[in-house]
Amino acid sequence: MLHYWIEIAFWLLAAYFLGCLVGWFLRNLGGGPAPAATMAAATTAAAVAPTVIAPKLAPSPAAAVEPTVVHTPAAPGSMERPKGIAAARGGKPDDLQRISGIGPKNESILHTLGFFHFDQIAAWTAKEQAWVDDHLRFHGRIIREEWVRQASLLALGKEDEFMKEFGTGGLKGKDGKTHSGTETRRS
Repeated sequence: MLHYWIEIAFWLLAAYFLGCLVGWFLRNLGGGPAPAATMAAATTAAAVAPTVIAPKLAPSPAAAVEPTVVHTPAAPGSMERPKGIAAARGGKPDDLQRISGIGPKNESILHTLGFFHFDQIAAWTAKEQAWVDDHLRFHGRIIREEWVRQASLLALGKEDEFMKEFGTGGLKGKDGKTHSGTETRRS
């Protein structure tokens, strides 16, 4: 009985190798590109084309599903890393959490990038804002929340104007809630 199992295994192995040989022959007979050329073309196409995530489920005939385009970073020429400093001046950083949109985690990340003071953030150019926004993957949040404007007011000590435009900023008021400004904010 054992010799039958050995013979079946032998024939299955022979059929597998024969199938591989026939497949290789048919592929080369068709004159298709070599596997290395196919990989090079695919790599080049992937580098040029934007990244698209295809839907996991097959679309139903009644409703077509649009693919979702993944966020692509801004062009390298449109971003510039702002200069940070090694440590807070005088050993005491400003409370960056006063800026609406900066919580404890973001404040810690900004410190690791070398930003400790309001005047540093207030001095960011558009290219520098784009770099920080892209680095933190905020998708435009820094400009939407006007970090530079908030930091400018705080750096200049214009507390009243800051409170009118941004309320308590990122800090909670006496009632434990974060308050927005009472006047209409500029867009």
